[in-house]
Amino acid sequence: MTVELVEKIYQAHQGSFLTVGITGSVSVGKSTLAENLAHDLEKRGLTVTVVSTDDFLKTNQELQDDGLFDQKGFPVTYHLDQLGAVIEAFRQGEQQQAIPKYSQTLADIVPNEVTQITRPDVLIIEGVVALQLPSVLLDQTIFVEAKITDIKDWYIERIFLATAKASQEPSSWRYQYREMPVADLYALAMEVWEQTNQANYDRFILPTKNKAGWLLKLDRYHQVVDIQANNIEK
Repeated sequence: MTVELVEKIYQAHQGSFLTVGITGSVSVGKSTLAENLAHDLEKRGLTVTVVSTDDFLKTNQELQDDGLFDQKGFPVTYHLDQLGAVIEAFRQGEQQQAIPKYSQTLADIVPNEVTQITRPDVLIIEGVVALQLPSVLLDQTIFVEAKITDIKDWYIERIFLATAKASQEPSSWRYQYREMPVADLYALAMEVWEQTNQANYDRFILPTKNKAGWLLKLDRYHQVVDIQANNIEK
């Protein structure tokens, strides 16, 4: 079903640098969609780079200093100006940009490490704050949605899988939870969901749905069941 979306993005490219913003709730499948779109667009002959907005999160130290650590993931906890500058530089024709690197293992920006990006035909920006960027910086925009009960199930599944993997990885921030009883880990995960992820979705992510050019709906099996062109809010 994403064939239509790939075709629209391909047609919109028209030989110039193009940006695609993808947003939606935590755990809804933004990264997977971004990678799938990139793969299909590359099959059409375009060069594509996927960038996560997580790479532009403030460091944990910055969040602690600013009293924002408990709001990690909210728009205020990102250096969106830096991400915007990267997009603008590519639009002006610059061929190389260095961006920070976020580590899921550390749950932090990796100190003194950057990723070099060569100007692609299509730059896909995926993340919970992707559509918080100024609209003029995003040529195509996608909002991914599913039933909130399904999203919460995917979130819990991801938490348990990541924690199990981290049990053999002392450098992971999840390592501290390796022996936590299942019921306690579930309770902790749901507390984080309600206080941070759900609050972020309700206050900041969902309102950007009106800015999206495309609405993509998933079923409980993470399969795309509907794609609609959206009436973009002016």
